[in-house]
Amino acid sequence: MKNMKKWIAICAMLGAAAQTHAVVGSWTKQTAHYPIYFSGGYAEMPFSSPTSMPTLTSFVTSVSYQWTGYGNGNTSRVVQICYSAKYSATIGRCHNISDRQQATIHNFDGLDASGKFWIRHQIWGGTYPAISSALDTVTVMHQ
Repeated sequence: MKNMKKWIAICAMLGAAAQTHAVVGSWTKQTAHYPIYFSGGYAEMPFSSPTSMPTLTSFVTSVSYQWTGYGNGNTSRVVQICYSAKYSATIGRCHNISDRQQATIHNFDGLDASGKFWIRHQIWGGTYPAISSALDTVTVMHQ
């Protein structure tokens, strides 16, 4: 019985140590803006995880982004960051990031880090086609 208690205590300590030293990784992608052809139109730029990342083995702990606006003189815009699961064509879980061009968010925590993120720009006003050579960036931290 005494040895059993020692064994349980050792296993508990090893389990706690493994949790505090969990491997954390990240991936970063940059994508150039796609053209927008008319007022009220939008462009969705994809940010794919590395092809070597297996499905459902790493989970998002935070997402950092940085976006740049279109320089076509637009009068208003909506910028969102969205998610789609690996192998899925459905884009969803969109969050408005129009008010901050750069931030770290936790809206996607716990989702499969092998999924794809999207930054969607929708603009009104200005001249068209709206063409930009700017890059948007997404960094996914995972565990």
